[in-house]
Amino acid sequence: MSQLERKQTLASISPQRERLLEYDLVRAVARVATTERPRIGLMAGLPVLGEKFNPFTRQSSDPWVLATELKREFDVKEVPISAKEIDKDLNVLLLIHPRDLQPEQEYALDQFVLRGGKLIAFVDPYAYFDQSPQMPGVPPMPSSSSLPTLFKAWGVEYDANKVISDVVFGSGGGARYTPTVLSLNRTAFSRDDVVTASIETLLYAFGGAFSLKPAEGLKVTDLVHSSPNSMLVDNAEATKSGDQATRSFKPSGKALPLAVRLTGKFKTAFPDGLKGDKEKPVAGTPALRESTNENSVILVADVDMLADGAAVDVQDVFGRKVIVPSNGNLAFALGMVEQFAAGDELISLRSRASAFRPLTVVRELEAEAQKQYFGKIQVLEDELQKTNAKLQELQGRQNSGPGAAAKGGQILTAEQQAELERFRKRVAETRLELKEVRKNLRQDAEALVFWTKVVNIAAMPVLVALFGVGVALIRRRRVRAA
Repeated sequence: MSQLERKQTLASISPQRERLLEYDLVRAVARVATTERPRIGLMAGLPVLGEKFNPFTRQSSDPWVLATELKREFDVKEVPISAKEIDKDLNVLLLIHPRDLQPEQEYALDQFVLRGGKLIAFVDPYAYFDQSPQMPGVPPMPSSSSLPTLFKAWGVEYDANKVISDVVFGSGGGARYTPTVLSLNRTAFSRDDVVTASIETLLYAFGGAFSLKPAEGLKVTDLVHSSPNSMLVDNAEATKSGDQATRSFKPSGKALPLAVRLTGKFKTAFPDGLKGDKEKPVAGTPALRESTNENSVILVADVDMLADGAAVDVQDVFGRKVIVPSNGNLAFALGMVEQFAAGDELISLRSRASAFRPLTVVRELEAEAQKQYFGKIQVLEDELQKTNAKLQELQGRQNSGPGAAAKGGQILTAEQQAELERFRKRVAETRLELKEVRKNLRQDAEALVFWTKVVNIAAMPVLVALFGVGVALIRRRRVRAA
């Protein structure tokens, strides 16, 4: 594509981008049709653009790779997290981790959306990469972020105290298996939306989930979702792994939205105006009560996925620092910004249908097979805890009471002694049962993986061989008949 002295070329089209050909063509047309780079705003509660000095760490920090990549394609303008108004010359705003946001800032975002501004908001119930020191001697705690007033007005339910746990997409194995660190693959993405159509993997660590009942005039499109074998757990359970993370697991039975697009005509979240210091509406608010045209907003319930620690690998090649994407996290974020910055022409495009269908996910089959074990493990754990409590109570009686110190302990009756031995035996039996259940769980999971590989690898060659034998037999019969 060319216009005057501006040119855009399309590289050789790979099969992976076939479904996005129309999108690539329209994007090229949009780029040569403008003389300036698109301008976007970046409003962040984290040092995405870097910082010269951090009073907590007493160190400076480099910009995130995300910021560097954004500056390659766009004119990036920093918007302070305390801003009470979004500049009129900004049509796209990337909002990252709006922690401790005040009504004035939510009102500014509200008016930005109503005037046609495109908002991409990343919130998080457990921002692992934002652990600020609290008090001396107290370990730092991850922060959380939300847009409570806007979410309520848009019909978005989001619990800033719960993270998503998913036994299908959980990362690691054995004692390090962590169902709250999700390694998402293409089965978790919308293949119809151009933003997620070409994404293969995402690392979604300690993120949240949405529940949506969209307000009148709005419609919802899921961009990323969990598997049905998932549930929300308290932030205090976020970093648990292994048996601790799964023994009380109760899957919700439905996929939960992790990233969504809201489209339609938005109404103000401040119908009664912005309250002042004396809880009286501030004069002139709300300036806009409803968007004139249809608009779009994208919401993602994880911030950590944008941080360098989750999105890229830094390698040393002959003394030079080389940054390599470790997943599709940055491509996901950059794709959203690019789509919004290019205008409504790109937003309206959808990915073309693909003839390719992914193989059945082994982890999903494993999760189905594991359901019967989750309940057994929980029951045995509870029984073990109760039996141990009774055992300690009886032992406490034996080691207390009048004259226990002098006589070496209270003398129990024969019935109490028998009960004590029975409890000890039950504790040992319960531990053996737990060990056996976990062993069977591991064996079933390994067998499932083995037979899935056998079917996927050997089935086609076997079918081809049988077909060949059948053709040979038919030909032999025809030769004999002739």
